[in-house]
Amino acid sequence: MRLDRLDQVLFSVKEHPVFAKIKDGTTSRYLSIPSKKAIVNVDRNCVLGVVSRDYRLITNREALDWAYECCVAVFPQTKPSEWEVKATDAPSTAGYCHIDLRHNSAALDFTFIPQSQKPDAFGPFIRVTNSYNGLRALSFDIGFYRKVCTNGLIAPQSIIRFSFNHLRREIGETIKFEIAEDKLAQVRASMSSHFNLLRNCVVPRKDFGTLVMSALLLKRPEPWNPKSRIATEWQALDSELTKMNDRYANELGENAYSVFNTMTEFASHPPVNQCVRRDRHSFQKLTGAWLISFTQECVKSDFSLERYLENTTFAESKLSNISRN
Repeated sequence: MRLDRLDQVLFSVKEHPVFAKIKDGTTSRYLSIPSKKAIVNVDRNCVLGVVSRDYRLITNREALDWAYECCVAVFPQTKPSEWEVKATDAPSTAGYCHIDLRHNSAALDFTFIPQSQKPDAFGPFIRVTNSYNGLRALSFDIGFYRKVCTNGLIAPQSIIRFSFNHLRREIGETIKFEIAEDKLAQVRASMSSHFNLLRNCVVPRKDFGTLVMSALLLKRPEPWNPKSRIATEWQALDSELTKMNDRYANELGENAYSVFNTMTEFASHPPVNQCVRRDRHSFQKLTGAWLISFTQECVKSDFSLERYLENTTFAESKLSNISRN
């Protein structure tokens, strides 16, 4: 089960000292561990993580407040009140969370597809990531989502990203977000170019599944036993992806842009399935990475889709490294 409401992640937290229980015969004593401290969910009285003494605790509420400041820094023509929380995602343990803010008007709509080619309106979102277990940095990522269906991706290659390890020397009382004024314009031009390349790249419907699974690092469980429970899960996942691929092929044609739309839908709404082991954030980062890597390949004069598919093992390895960052 995942937490998908804002109120589920805005609980109270406190730092507590950590002790080791030492048994000596029939008696026990407690020794302080000064180099460590525990982050505790006060509402549920449970430990979220044990971190170092230098860990800088940032509550999810503080992270969200900074996210509003980030929105205005990236889009100075907007006001904090114009941004709304539209998505929350966290594991049941609440050790970390992602919160998405979107602008509530059409003022920031981006049209990446020319008017003559059935234009799609995209909007930006800013995702703040925070953790209480020290495993994820406090970070702010720019993403884009297709307005008609809210399917999205995380902009690749740290286009606009702020990341801070939870250490006192890295995070002060405030964060200053510095943005190059021409950065976003470059991003929009780049995304438009990538989307047009995808629309012009022919991909037979039979190859949709291979492209999607390789890009999102979805692999059939091995060793394969068709009668096992995990095989049933895989078949259900394959069936769901087939339906998505058929729908986008009918809507947008047999091209790489249709494949991309399947990826963004799956990434934005990962199904509950034992074969799906990544969260929405990871899948959306993989989608953004694939957008860049595939368009770089498909513009080459000697590009061959067949050869590209044969090299998916190498592509999976490359994308897997990206997804871990």
